[in-house]
Amino acid sequence: MIIRKLKLSILCLSLCGTLIAQTATLDSLLTVLDSFSGKKSDKASLLIDISREYNNVDVEKGIFYATEALLLTQNKKGMELLEARAHINLGNYYQWQKNYYTSFTHYKKAEKLAIKINNLDMLLGVYRNIRLLFNIINDIENEMYYSNKIREIAIEKGDPDMEIFARFSYGKVLYKDLGLQEALDYFLEIYQQALLLNSVHTNLIGSHCGYAYLKLGQPREALHFLYQTLSSEESLGVTSSALFSIFAEAYAMLQDVDSAYYFLDKSEESFAYRNDVLLDKYRIISMLDTIKGDYRSALENFKKFHQISDSISKAGKTAEIARMKNWHELEQKDNENEILQQEKQKQQRLILILSVTLLMIIALLLLVALLYRKTAEKNNELKKLHIVKDKLFSVIAHDLRSPIASLMTVMKLVNENQLDADMQAQLMNDLTCRVDSIYGLLDNLLRWAKSQMQRIIPSPVYFDAQEASREVTDFIRGVAESKKIILNNHIQKQQIFADKDMFAVLVRNLTTNAIKYTAANGEVTLDSELQNNMMVISVKDTGTGMPIEVQEQLFKLSETKSRRGTNDESGTGLGLVLCADFVKANGGNIWFTSKYGEGSTFFFSFPISFVSE
Repeated sequence: MIIRKLKLSILCLSLCGTLIAQTATLDSLLTVLDSFSGKKSDKASLLIDISREYNNVDVEKGIFYATEALLLTQNKKGMELLEARAHINLGNYYQWQKNYYTSFTHYKKAEKLAIKINNLDMLLGVYRNIRLLFNIINDIENEMYYSNKIREIAIEKGDPDMEIFARFSYGKVLYKDLGLQEALDYFLEIYQQALLLNSVHTNLIGSHCGYAYLKLGQPREALHFLYQTLSSEESLGVTSSALFSIFAEAYAMLQDVDSAYYFLDKSEESFAYRNDVLLDKYRIISMLDTIKGDYRSALENFKKFHQISDSISKAGKTAEIARMKNWHELEQKDNENEILQQEKQKQQRLILILSVTLLMIIALLLLVALLYRKTAEKNNELKKLHIVKDKLFSVIAHDLRSPIASLMTVMKLVNENQLDADMQAQLMNDLTCRVDSIYGLLDNLLRWAKSQMQRIIPSPVYFDAQEASREVTDFIRGVAESKKIILNNHIQKQQIFADKDMFAVLVRNLTTNAIKYTAANGEVTLDSELQNNMMVISVKDTGTGMPIEVQEQLFKLSETKSRRGTNDESGTGLGLVLCADFVKANGGNIWFTSKYGEGSTFFFSFPISFVSE
């Protein structure tokens, strides 16, 4: 305990000297950020530097800037190093907040990235942080494991100084299991190697040798190492109360009362009211009272020592139980999320397999049969399922069969060279539009089938709404141009938290519908605005609008009636039903305004950040 306090005291004293310079650096970096307009990678690096500078200043702001850097770099090719640095910063800050499991998960993500890019220096730093974390929570097994990891990398890098530190860290863990003499022999061996290499860790190892000698009842040998450590600290301008406490105990064991009281007074000059300092104080004073023959005072101080010791022990046990419970719950939740992610990946592979048109139609027919069998068990839903079945058969028989038959006719005429060049070009343009229409219909049918077979489970991530929407509108712009319709996309840049694939389906279906029901020389416009914690996206057209009776049944598949577009395009209403399901699954809303003969505007909203339920 005393050695750990010694390191903490040295750290606290050294930090005070750096705060002023750190604040100046931070102000400079924030000024650069305010006017920054460079590449994303450079901005991410700047955010990471700012996050690091908030060390010992403001943990919450440190977490904020590291998270911003992570959003810019996460899963971006070529940014693995920056992403790993962001994870390390977050791991450090969460460790200081005693949120150990979250800290560990960030360190593990940084570890994977460091291994991926084969960066041994970063991997070494990550393992040192993880080892320290397990040292704090007293997880001996994991601390030994990561100490060995550090040593393996030090050997691979050819860094003897780091190898010594790794052996020393490993020895501190073994200290709890070895006898005192075995531990001392181990530390003395490493100490000799550190002296030969002039290692920066020599004094730290020496202080542990001194402490081991002290516990073995050899205070003179202990003082030899302790004075070396004191001399080194004084040359650096830092001294710690914990080191003075060890000196006081050593002189008490030598029955040198005056020297013991001298160092005890020195130890009280800082951190005088901290429990661990008081614990050492009362224990050593009790020893000194016994030496002086004042047994009553010795007993009183010994009682105070035990009272503080019991208080620290109870608090530590309570905190450890809470930490272990929290760790277990979070680990269990992560395992469940991993299993869920694996299930999602399996479902995605299944959807790809069903991409062939014929197989999709067969799957839909099987789905209808399955729904039909289920209606026998649920008589109250029989009528609704019959209507759904009829609707699907109508879509398959008319909206798929008829366009495919037309395509076959066009292809036959082309193959038989019965068309001139102009007619062939015109038909090929029409053919492209029909293929796009059939693809959209098949995609909607497949997604709707999946939603009926299993509940919709979104996979929300942070992504830019403008970029994602433009990928969709660029893909279908040819359809608009073929009808001489102006397609505008004014959606602003904004990070939102939703299922990116479902977002694309929503934009595609609503935009395609708007084009379908807009006449030549019309206009379709996509726009957005922020409302509280939501981003509201609108798709406005100058088309035919909808009668009241159509509006009332718009999102009900069983009640929706097919309406033809301005170029006699077919419509099923299935896409809007799918849109309503996807918006609801992502925690948003969908609504519309329409006036017959003047056009319609559809709105849907998605959250811009994660909101815990």
